[in-house]
Amino acid sequence: MSFFQSFQDQLQQTTQQLTTSLNNLNLQDTAAQLSSTVQKEVNNLKPIFARTTRSLQEKFGSIDDISELPKEYKDLERRVDNIRQFYERVLEITRQYELEAYDNPSNLKESLSDYTSLINEKINELSQANTTQDAEKVLMSGRKDKTPKTFSHQFSKSMKISRENILANKAVTNLPIHIALNGETEPSATTTEVADESTDDTDKETPLTTALLKISEAELKLGNERLEQDKLIIVEFNIKVKNLLQNDFVKCSHLRTQVENARLNFDTVRAEIKSIQNGNPEVEVPEALSKKLEASEDELVNATEIAVEAMKELIKPLESINLLKLLFKIQLNYHKNVVTELTALVGELDTIPLEDEE
Repeated sequence: MSFFQSFQDQLQQTTQQLTTSLNNLNLQDTAAQLSSTVQKEVNNLKPIFARTTRSLQEKFGSIDDISELPKEYKDLERRVDNIRQFYERVLEITRQYELEAYDNPSNLKESLSDYTSLINEKINELSQANTTQDAEKVLMSGRKDKTPKTFSHQFSKSMKISRENILANKAVTNLPIHIALNGETEPSATTTEVADESTDDTDKETPLTTALLKISEAELKLGNERLEQDKLIIVEFNIKVKNLLQNDFVKCSHLRTQVENARLNFDTVRAEIKSIQNGNPEVEVPEALSKKLEASEDELVNATEIAVEAMKELIKPLESINLLKLLFKIQLNYHKNVVTELTALVGELDTIPLEDEE
């Protein structure tokens, strides 16, 4: 059988299947089903449209007959809003613990310098890469200096480098000779730039280098203690507060929205009955509308009760107090460790023998 003949047979078979499917399709039934679906969606949208209209009318002041919610409910709403605001405000502050360099403002200037150094470092490493894999490894690797950006870690690093340079007695380049009275250096006079060189008088420990070593080691411990504190605050306080805001308070907000929707439904039905009676309470209200009013009132009462219980649970002070206690226990433990470490450091510095050198 030729390809053309095979294609014709397949096309004919497909055409027959399509014709059979169209013959079996009852267009009248399909139209009826479509109409039913559309009508159902329209009926679902009617209450939403009515609530929205009513809400806008209330906001613009064209309606003043608004059902008053219980005083207890409104008091609870205010208390919940104030507690939520408290959590948001304290979290705005404690989020600082999620930033490694929050106690080191000068890090911004240093970061720019580090970024430039990193680019130069990458360019140098890429120039030495022999294969694509080597180049990819260079690009994917981070900075070589993994020192955290906390004040204590950077202080420790600075003391360590200074000690090493003093011991090696290296020539210092581009260092201003004169220092202005305001603490800023004067750019006019600088030492001569010399290549990396050191004198023969190296590796001789002095009281200063001993002090720098002890300070560097102590500051490193302090930096690690601070990072441990930050980690605990993030896990035990920040994340828990975020979960409260994103779960419990959102759920409560949803329940309050249901109360507002139920109140709008109730007032919409009341307004409809009012319109029918037109100021005459003797006018008989259709039974269907009376039942609708009853149902909407029950819905409002039920939604209010559920929201009240949720809000009462949310404003209980136990969780808030426990979170705050935990926050300050973590801080207290950190500061105790700082005091212990600094006390030991000062004691060690006091034992360093100081002799006047000629």
